[in-house]
Amino acid sequence: MQYKRQESTEDSTMVSHWPWKDLIGFILCIALTAFSLTTVLYSSYQPTFVFVILTGLAFVQAMIQLFKLQPRQ
Repeated sequence: MQYKRQESTEDSTMVSHWPWKDLIGFILCIALTAFSLTTVLYSSYQPTFVFVILTGLAFVQAMIQLFKLQPRQ
């Protein structure tokens, strides 16, 4: 019985908090997408260099999304 009470109080505290981790991840993804779009549209660099930068930013964005999917403990 004590375990169930403890579990229910943990659930109620998790619901009441703002999901800051999700918000920060979303803002980072939007910023990376905006930077990528700006790089492609307004750069005078070689296409190979731009492709390498876009690949790196896409990898970082994928890691942010995967980090958000980690189970909460």
